[in-house]
Amino acid sequence: MDIFNTLTPEALVDAIAKQMQQLIATGGDDVVRLRKELEKTPNDIETWFNLGLALNQAGLQYEDLAVRLAELRFSPDFQDENMMPEEEMPLLKVEVSEGNVLYTEALQAFDHVLELDPDYYGVACQKGVVYGNLQDYENAEKCYLKALQDDEEDFSAAYYLGLTYRDMGKDDLADKYLQLADQLNDGEPLA
Repeated sequence: MDIFNTLTPEALVDAIAKQMQQLIATGGDDVVRLRKELEKTPNDIETWFNLGLALNQAGLQYEDLAVRLAELRFSPDFQDENMMPEEEMPLLKVEVSEGNVLYTEALQAFDHVLELDPDYYGVACQKGVVYGNLQDYENAEKCYLKALQDDEEDFSAAYYLGLTYRDMGKDDLADKYLQLADQLNDGEPLA
């Protein structure tokens, strides 16, 4: 059972805000564990790569919580006498932009992987995912193209490049790379 379903709207806002603060402070349990591993083995490439993945995931969790918080604040069940709805939007933007710190740290972890091994497989594509989460589509595009240059059969890079082009409004390129992803995926349905 989701504990959030048992709370009053005001208590739910407080619980979500605390979770968001915890994510910004620590990045979550996986990030804490991986950082401790790096204290022991600071040049372990796989741990740095996994740290980047965990930080990206923490950024996504933070954004989900920010959206849930905004939905709750704007719901008729939540009555905040001190804040009018139109005044809440700047606050939401601050909350979401704070989550960008996690994405920035993910990019830094992936860059560290590349410092240790410039040819480490998968980093270019994962950096593209992070840039996509930041809605930095130009850098995402560069990363996916690099991943496809390194491995022309990289399904994930082709798929996410297609989605990136769709977000950029470049539908012809989006179709081209989504078709390539479909071919690389042996015709299995794309997620």
